[in-house]
Amino acid sequence: MQNSGNIKLWTIPDQSAEELKELQQKIRIHRIKILIVILAIIGILLGGLVFAYLYFDQKSYQSFDVLQQIKRIDTEAAEYEEFQGNVLQYTKDGAVYSDLSGNIIWNQTYEMETPCITTCKEYLAIYEQEGNRIFIMNTIGAQGTIQTTIPIQRVSISAEGTVAVLMEDSNTSYLHMYSKTGKQLAAGEIHIENSGYPLDIALSDDAQKLAVSMLDINEGNIKSAIVFYNYGTVGQNEIDNIVGSYSYSDMVIPSIEFVSNDRLLAFGDTEIIIFEGTQKPEAVQEINLPEDARSVYYNDKYFGLVYDNPASAKGYRTDIYNMKGSCVLTQDFELEYTDIHFLSNNLLCIRNERQCMLYTMRGKKRFSYKFNRNLYGIISCKGQMDYLLILNGETNRIRLKDK
Repeated sequence: MQNSGNIKLWTIPDQSAEELKELQQKIRIHRIKILIVILAIIGILLGGLVFAYLYFDQKSYQSFDVLQQIKRIDTEAAEYEEFQGNVLQYTKDGAVYSDLSGNIIWNQTYEMETPCITTCKEYLAIYEQEGNRIFIMNTIGAQGTIQTTIPIQRVSISAEGTVAVLMEDSNTSYLHMYSKTGKQLAAGEIHIENSGYPLDIALSDDAQKLAVSMLDINEGNIKSAIVFYNYGTVGQNEIDNIVGSYSYSDMVIPSIEFVSNDRLLAFGDTEIIIFEGTQKPEAVQEINLPEDARSVYYNDKYFGLVYDNPASAKGYRTDIYNMKGSCVLTQDFELEYTDIHFLSNNLLCIRNERQCMLYTMRGKKRFSYKFNRNLYGIISCKGQMDYLLILNGETNRIRLKDK
């Protein structure tokens, strides 16, 4: 064949099998080296993160920087609560819901001597024990009102705004269910001479399950019962919608709460009982209390009890449990507290009118401070460094810092 132009043909010699094997080995070694470098970098980064976490977890703060200061005109006997990341202020004359910068989202007026608040997710109900009116609110504003003819004893609200109301007149108690707009959905009666005296009610997030704590004193013997109602398809096949009843001798259960849609805590004077179930809740754990508790507090992850500490004349001890019933922290403290609760970042907050202490679930004191004015509340903003302090006459957004 004759080549045309300047094109040249080259012949590539065949590589031996031994040379190919050597080349593949070099490629394999190179890849291993790259993998080792990548793993080393990942190890260094993970080690740095672990070190930073442990360092941060052990730090304690006694000071802060004020990031934002908002002046307020306080009314007498105002109460403050965190609600969906913002601030709820309520008094006997009304409730105001504001964002963290002090901008008012809604304002609801009413007249109540001692207003009570119950919340679930984005809904809350405002009522007065022995009163006759309930205001149903959410993060946007008023959704409805309920007017009763029988004095109100307890109210529980669901995540959709459905409200369960326990009322009492003479020797008969009444259980009513209402929609968020105030429409009555169901009604029933509890006769004390037959069933006992209802102490508390709890409505699940989806409003399908209602629990009632009953107290029966017969011939000097104390007996409590937790009765579960189901208003879904499962309960329609049961008498009076009752899907379960649990009886406990020699115990009073004054408080019950659905901490999630399928988990209820019953706080008795000698035991705490954990119930779980999507349709028919069952008792899954019973925790014996060593002594009378001074306080009980909880969120959707933990619950705690406060006892007098015999080791200190002015001291207290709190035991904190997870929702499986395991004690995760026992913490001693000496602060004469007026309030103890979990913040939204799961730190334990112990405070009185002038002092505040924050603890991690590892028992490390994260923050301690004594204020020169009254402290009405503390709200976690983001992470574990930014907080909102509700002080007398002003609200301060702060960030913790070293001295």
